[in-house]
Amino acid sequence: MVNHNMICRRLSRLFFYFTSVLFVIVTFIVVILFYYGRSLPSETTLLYYSPPVTTKVYSSSDELVEEYAIEHRVIIPFDRIPRVLKGAFIVAEDREFYAHSGISFASLLRAIVENTARKTWNKKPAGGSTITQQIAKNLLVGNARSLTRKFREAIMAFRIESTISKDKIFEIYLNQLYLGKGCYGIVEACDYYFGKRIEDIKPHEAAFLAAIPSAPSIYINSQNYSKILLKRNSILYQMYDMHYIPEAQLKEAIATPIKIKLRKNKVSSPYFSDEIFKIFSQIIPREMFLRCGYSITTTMDKRVQHCVTKALEDGLIEFTKTKAWKGTICNIRHLLNTSENSNAKSTSIFEKVLKGINAQLPSTINKITACVICDIDDSTLMCRNADGRTINIKRDQHHYTNAQFKIGDVVLCRATGPKSFELYQAPGMTGGIVVMDLSNGDILGMSGGYSFDISSFNCVTQAQRQPGSTIKPFIYAAAIEDGMDEYDIVEDKPVNLTLPSGEVYAPHNYSKRSYGRIAMRDGLIYSRNLSTVNLALMIGMPPINRLLKSAELVDHNVPISGVLGAVETTPLKLLTAFSAFFNGGIMIFPRFITNVEKSYDTKYLDTSTVRFLSEERQKKIMSKETAEIIKNMLHDAVEYGTARILQPLEEKYGIEIYGKTGTTNNFKDAWFVGAFTTDEKTYLVCVFVGYQSPRSLGEHASGSKVALPIFANFVRNFFTFRLA
Repeated sequence: MVNHNMICRRLSRLFFYFTSVLFVIVTFIVVILFYYGRSLPSETTLLYYSPPVTTKVYSSSDELVEEYAIEHRVIIPFDRIPRVLKGAFIVAEDREFYAHSGISFASLLRAIVENTARKTWNKKPAGGSTITQQIAKNLLVGNARSLTRKFREAIMAFRIESTISKDKIFEIYLNQLYLGKGCYGIVEACDYYFGKRIEDIKPHEAAFLAAIPSAPSIYINSQNYSKILLKRNSILYQMYDMHYIPEAQLKEAIATPIKIKLRKNKVSSPYFSDEIFKIFSQIIPREMFLRCGYSITTTMDKRVQHCVTKALEDGLIEFTKTKAWKGTICNIRHLLNTSENSNAKSTSIFEKVLKGINAQLPSTINKITACVICDIDDSTLMCRNADGRTINIKRDQHHYTNAQFKIGDVVLCRATGPKSFELYQAPGMTGGIVVMDLSNGDILGMSGGYSFDISSFNCVTQAQRQPGSTIKPFIYAAAIEDGMDEYDIVEDKPVNLTLPSGEVYAPHNYSKRSYGRIAMRDGLIYSRNLSTVNLALMIGMPPINRLLKSAELVDHNVPISGVLGAVETTPLKLLTAFSAFFNGGIMIFPRFITNVEKSYDTKYLDTSTVRFLSEERQKKIMSKETAEIIKNMLHDAVEYGTARILQPLEEKYGIEIYGKTGTTNNFKDAWFVGAFTTDEKTYLVCVFVGYQSPRSLGEHASGSKVALPIFANFVRNFFTFRLA
């Protein structure tokens, strides 16, 4: 009986101790949960997960043009993620994901043992975090290295698992994680590393992507090929063990070498894409544009864009050849001499100098490179480039006047063929070219300057310049609208007018001659200043001002000097106004965007705004008959007048070309507005050349000598690349 009582007392005491310890433990856990959990954010915020998403701009044929983003990411729902990708990340990050409730004690124990065995606690300890814990850390808790953060992370992981489904948690994880090279989420990574849609990813590619999060700096470095291969294959074997891939796919994937195929380069069109950014900046806060993941389809045609960029660059370079040589970059003869004596160190320095110069050159469509002159004769500069290759530059005594060279001079050259090069000097002037599809107003291509790296100022949309004689078609259209006939006689005689300011206005023809009585149409075809001014005096300024305002070239009444282009407008506005001559008197407004798909923003970009951005807009500014008469005059300007050097292109390509040149006082601005018609459609083109701060382009630098050749370049490029 005594023994029985002792046993009862001992059991009672043991039970008391046990319950006391249990109470302390429970109390401790409750205190921990309360203390560390009281200031945690709500896990329900993940139900409205909306991370920054990439806004992408595409050409009309779906080529990527530009990306704007805070984080480069594309969101994809769970049911669209291929099983092979899900499996790769499960085995790489959290094998027990679908079994645990937020924390994997097995993984935690494994990490503790590993860190203790490897003594990595104070260096870079292995983690035992689950996918849920990683989401808690990255999105809600923060990633400070502390015991407090681990407590908060664990609490939040439990809360997340009790509120959100496993599939939703996994979806958030795969869309949120960083995969190196600025890629966030698996969609962006598939596109960047393999140039593929997520649906087309193979097992070996999925395993490669799943290896990245554990050590991005290691696994995206091609120098660590053996480590990448080992990690990838380990993931593939685990995918097989967990039945994500069959044995046949495992063998094929293991045998496949790692081959990263970066996505294709974007279409080079910085001025065009920058204009898209400016359009959206007027209606959407900048941060919203960068984070809301719009998919913008533009009117840009990839081939036309290439043609306009090349035409403008080549035209400015060709015109620069008529200017004086500005001098060489530097002289490194001392390096050249020592390197020829087989001094490897000097050779290395010599190459570094040229490579350093190349790195500073602006981005252009032409291949420009620095080289050093090793020998000179009357017709050739024998040079070496940064790779040590020999380059022979043919000299043309008519180009870059007063050019003098010495052995060791560093110069720039432009590739004109596989093995042919010419001397190059960066243009001091700039310009713009823009192309419109006259059937709908779509802007197919635009280049607003020589190089966006040099200046982001877009001459097409921002340059307020005098249009010179390109305004004359509107003066003649106003006269016809006022009742005159194209064959009516107009006096081409000197005029002396006293303006309200007291200044005497005495214009003259480009030839410094007057031609007496001529048919009105000849005044436009041959671009006669005197007949244009006399025509304006005949009909008065009111009908001219009405048409110029209707065409939105001016917003106020202009004086008589305005009929020769003494007003200010932009190339894009001039192009828009010219469209009426080829569209039965109806002016077509330019359109840059055809469609916008929204990710999740509806506040700033509603349906009506999208419709406004993408709709075709027109405005009637003259009669169909007047437009047809002016159109015929513009064609005769190519056949017989100031643009007749284009006539051979009509015969060569079987097209009809229309156009008008323009030159301003003191040759500050050179213009050409032209159109050509193919069997398919009519293309309207405006070309402008001038210095960014207006000054003379040089004696006789007229529109026909400076801007018109750029239009001709574009036409040749258009048909060359069209048939390629």
